[in-house]
Parts: sequence; C-alpha cells; structure tokens
Amino acid sequence: MSSVAAQQFLLLAKSVRGAAAVDLVTRVLDHPDIFGFDEFLRLESLVNALKQDHLLVLSTLELFAYGTISDYESQRSHFINLSPLARRKLQLLTLASLAVHARVLPYELLLKQLQIENIRELEDLIIDGIYAQVIRGKLDQLNSHLNVEFAIARDVNSAALNRIENILGKWCSNCAALLNVLKYEAKTANQKKKKSLDDQDKYDKEMLSMIKIVDLQGQQPGGGSSKRDNYENDNNLNSLHNLSNIITGNADSKQSGAKKSARNIAKRVLRP
Repeated sequence: MSSVAAQQFLLLAKSVRGAAAVDLVTRVLDHPDIFGFDEFLRLESLVNALKQDHLLVLSTLELFAYGTISDYESQRSHFINLSPLARRKLQLLTLASLAVHARVLPYELLLKQLQIENIRELEDLIIDGIYAQVIRGKLDQLNSHLNVEFAIARDVNSAALNRIENILGKWCSNCAALLNVLKYEAKTANQKKKKSLDDQDKYDKEMLSMIKIVDLQGQQPGGGSSKRDNYENDNNLNSLHNLSNIITGNADSKQSGAKKSARNIAKRVLRP
C-alpha cells in the first residue's frame, strides 16, 4: 500500500509536464518514506512526459523500482546523478532485495553489494533500514552477519511477472501430472484389494463345500472299514472342523499354510 506521501505525489504527477515532472520525480526519489515506484511508472501522463525529453529521469525512476546500487554504479551514464539521500535510499532498496532471498546475510556480501567500504557505515545503513521499516532483523557483530526477520517487497516488472507466470504454470502442470499418478495408483490398489477379497471368498466357499462333503461321508455306514481307517477319518474330520472354525471365524484363513493343509486333508479324505 502506498504511503500518504506517495499518494500526494501521485495526485500531482497526473498533471505535471516538462521540468515540473523532472522535479517531482527527483523529490520522490529523495523522500525518506517512499519505497514503491511502480504506481508512478503506471501513470501514462507522467511516463509520456518523461519520454519526450527526460529519458535519463525515466530510467532512474525504473532503477529505483526494479534495480540496485550495483546497477547504478556500473551504468552511471544511463541515469541522472543521485543526491546523497537518493543514493542511500537505493542502498536500502538493494538491502531489501538481498534480504528477500536470504535469512542470513554476511557482512562481506553486504559490503560488496551495497558499495560500502567499512563495517561501521554498513551497520549504520542497516540500522537506518530497520528504523525506516525496510527490513527487520538483528545484527550479529560477533559472527559478522545480519539475521533477517522481514523485508519489504520490491516492485515487480513485466519480465519478472512473465517468469513468475511460467514458473506457476510449470508447477500447475507438475501437480496435475502427480494427481494423475496418484489416481492410477489408487485405482490399481483398489483392484488388487478387490481381487484379493474375491480370491479369499472363493477359497472360503471351496473349503466349506469340502467340509460338507466330508461330513456326509462320515455319516454313512462304515461297512467293513478298519479301526485304523475310522481313526484316520475321525482325525481328518476334526482337522476339517477346525479349519471350518478358522474360516467362519475369519482368523488366519488367508495364510497359505492353512490353505495348503486344508487342500491336502480334503484330497486325502475324498480319495477313492
């Protein structure tokens, strides 16, 4: 959200032309409470006024919106000369950009990126940034780094927006592909579960059918059967009844050992 000062300058910017537009931009760059510049760049009247005779001023306004102090120092001919206040603000904006990408910023990195020669000046700049609410963090003088807790968001240009759009588009595509994989895996798992339940149900029915047949055979007259045969039949019947209890009680009937034992007993009993 724009500051009160920025809103006042935006109202003035709608009607300024020529030298007045240059003066307004210069005052905006120097103002200690204005750290967002995209709204000024979206004012067609202001941009058109600067495009005619003051391209360096327009480039400098874009620098404050999207650039860093390193950009300014490496391409001085593309921008107007900055006042001490404006240069310090650009350093603070650069600090905000660095703080967005890392929570721990070594002094060595900050000295290089902020174009500062000594640690005392660096710490003063950081303290100014904290008071201006550009960043929030703590100085770790013992380990020579800044612990970042918060940083303001910089303006985003159209190129960056296109990159963000592409990244989000790829992320959405990856999410859709992952969702399809999960759906396939869930379908496969459900099919395997259904097949397993169907096989178990079929097995249970076969075992119960065998037990009924053996029960019927055991009820028929023994004829000339020997005691040994009777004893073996009794044992087989007891074993099958135990298996029947396991199956109907839903105990360990799914185990392959129980299935194999039941089939062997049934074959032995039903063998002619």
